[in-house]
Amino acid sequence: MEILQKALEWKHTQKIITSVIILNAIVLGILTDRSLTAEQIFLLEAVDKACLVIFVIELVAKLLVYRRNFWSDAWNIFDFVVVASSIIFISSSVSIIRAFRIFRLLKALAEFPELQILVSAMLKAIPSMSWALVLLFIIFYIFAVFGSALYGDNFPELFGGVGGSMFTLFQVMTFESWATAVARPIMEVQPYAWIYFLVFILLTSITLLNVMVGIVVEAVGTISEAAKKKQAAKEAAKAQSEGYEADEVEKEIRKHFEQIEELLKARKA
Repeated sequence: MEILQKALEWKHTQKIITSVIILNAIVLGILTDRSLTAEQIFLLEAVDKACLVIFVIELVAKLLVYRRNFWSDAWNIFDFVVVASSIIFISSSVSIIRAFRIFRLLKALAEFPELQILVSAMLKAIPSMSWALVLLFIIFYIFAVFGSALYGDNFPELFGGVGGSMFTLFQVMTFESWATAVARPIMEVQPYAWIYFLVFILLTSITLLNVMVGIVVEAVGTISEAAKKKQAAKEAAKAQSEGYEADEVEKEIRKHFEQIEELLKARKA
């Protein structure tokens, strides 16, 4: 078990696993090519299954070494779900289920702490962002109703109903041809329509979206600071442990010196 733990904690182990993950992702991407021959598909699927075997060995090794502590790490749970789902769907011929295996690529997050921080920050920001999204939806709904009432008769393809109006407003918010395809045609009929679009853009694209970005940035900063403190604590504990070991070695050396001195005195006597 100690040898297995050393193998898992070897500095190159995670790099090897990450390389296998990237290879597996490339293989899954190539398998989407409809022009592949039967021999090529067989070879690629063999590589895919070999990668899965490596993932299973890694997972079983972690379960044997860490046991209950394995489930205390969210990334280990995520790893277990991805590998388990890959085993369940390994013989599936349905393309969408086969494509589900690409989620193994997310296992590579374990190799890059920066990506872990970013993903963790996004998850942490979800509660705050959800309220911002609720507010954004309310603004969309209000402007969709107004847009349908103001421009629905002349431009039914853009503001013919609440649903269509919200889709048009989403196009305006993302600045996707909003001036040439939406705003200017309406302004030719109703010159003061620019006020409607300007207020909507100020409220959504400039204000609310920046608020969401700020929420994510704040979460990234908080988690980064926590990660730095955790790393500093680990380094301090490691330094303390090394200092303790050095003291023990020094005591042992002194003890041997004292024994040698006693032997020399005894021999002189």
